[in-house]
Amino acid sequence: MAYGRNFYPDQQVFIGQLGSSVEELKGVQSFDGGWSVPYEQMMAAGHDYIGNEVNGELVGEVSVSRSIVSSEDPVTGLLNGPVSGYLVYGATQSYDKVFNFNRGYITSYDSSCSLGDVASCDFGLTAYGGIGKISNESRSYTAITPTVATANNIALTTDFGSTNAIQSYSLSIAFDRAPVNKIGESFSPTDFTTNLPVVANVSFDFLVNDFEAQNVRESICGDFTSNLILALNTCPGSNIRTFTLNNASLLDTSLQAGIGDNMTVSVTYDAYYNSVTGAVDAILS
Repeated sequence: MAYGRNFYPDQQVFIGQLGSSVEELKGVQSFDGGWSVPYEQMMAAGHDYIGNEVNGELVGEVSVSRSIVSSEDPVTGLLNGPVSGYLVYGATQSYDKVFNFNRGYITSYDSSCSLGDVASCDFGLTAYGGIGKISNESRSYTAITPTVATANNIALTTDFGSTNAIQSYSLSIAFDRAPVNKIGESFSPTDFTTNLPVVANVSFDFLVNDFEAQNVRESICGDFTSNLILALNTCPGSNIRTFTLNNASLLDTSLQAGIGDNMTVSVTYDAYYNSVTGAVDAILS
């Protein structure tokens, strides 16, 4: 028997609002999907182990890593409701295999970039309506001209970046979903709530020129807040994507110094929002 493989040209990822058409994700670098059955071992006096019982939600997890190659991102319109999608694949681009995920809720949305890299935009979701082979799917392909955001074309607006050399940024938005279950629904949630506030976290690493850390005790009388803008641009200067965090609170500052090394600082901020829509509108619009 001959053995083959599925290489990256044999794979495409699609996603869309639950019950609507799906769209191919561009710039995908990796797809990670899986599930596990929450078995509980049943024991009985006089018989020891007598079998397994499913005792928990039958869910799966999907994470997708992407390079930013376009000013459009279909995922930003899917953060406030259920989604479905699939990975379609097959040896030598036959696309005859599928890995579905159904009734998923996006739980994280991240972006990062450092010197020498292309900016990334990743997300993770939890699927409550089934994951694995659910149905056969078709594929389509629309060619694009990539518009890539590289580190040398990123404009960062911070309190320290004009005089201290920023080396990297990392942005993460967490959506803490809580399923609502009831007896008789076979581990299929009847509703979902989002635990508030929605928290956006951003961190920067930079080389120190004239930066001085604030005294932590000064935070007793008020937050250290900043308005932060991460503008991802093309070489000519047109904007690809912008992330904005207003009134972000400084959480921690860490300074590193050693013989033979440049002095560096890492700072982390959090911003808080009272709804998913409010977070999306404020950060991603």
